[in-house]
Amino acid sequence: MADLGLSQEALEVYQELEPDQGRWGSLDALEAVMDAVAADPGHRTNRQRRFQDPPCFAVPVATPDGDWIVLWREVTDNREFDDLSAGDVFVLHLGPLPG
Repeated sequence: MADLGLSQEALEVYQELEPDQGRWGSLDALEAVMDAVAADPGHRTNRQRRFQDPPCFAVPVATPDGDWIVLWREVTDNREFDDLSAGDVFVLHLGPLPG
């Protein structure tokens, strides 16, 4: 299982959802996707949509708050992060799906 890191933006969204019991269903759905990505970053369900700039993958998530998206990328360089290694997962964005 890969380690999981969150961008500052993604961490702030996560921390905003965490204390609000009315949004725990959304938090659970997002956590399930992030856990699945960390468990198997190469699985096709975790790479449903691919973007080039920045290079990342998008996983849509149905939540009680509506459709959200998790943007993530695989860490490729051991020197990129202090606490993540090549093969680990870095979440760039958590948020409502633009629509």
